Amino acid sequence: MSENCIFCQIIHHQAPAYVVTEDEHIIVFLSKENHPLVVPKQHIPTIYSLDDVTGAHIMRAAREIARAVKLGLECEGIYLTQANELAAGQEVFHFHLHIYPRWRAVDFRSQQTAHHISKADKQETLQKITASLYREQ
Repeated sequence: MSENCIFCQIIHHQAPAYVVTEDEHIIVFLSKENHPLVVPKQHIPTIYSLDDVTGAHIMRAAREIARAVKLGLECEGIYLTQANELAAGQEVFHFHLHIYPRWRAVDFRSQQTAHHISKADKQETLQKITASLYREQ
């Protein structure tokens, strides 16, 4: 655990989060913009130090979460993104994979902007995704 890492604090339940799911390898919670982040529980700053086993756990979880997001939020597509280092826009130096729901009519730039998301909106997103997580698709 990195003491200054907000994701490590969330993993150790020292900071609040809207947790979608977790197991011994990964945790998935909603970002401040209200889309899921798939995060390894091991503190891995960037993709450069990501091992194959952890990478496989992340991608398995990403597939499951992407399906639940598509079904639960009834979006038209899914966009995955992951940044490394300041030049690429990485803000939290703990590897994480963003899973964005996408609709053709919604401007993606505005969807990525950190504007105030109400607790009710976060709770609704969390409920829709978790309800769809293990449902047949």
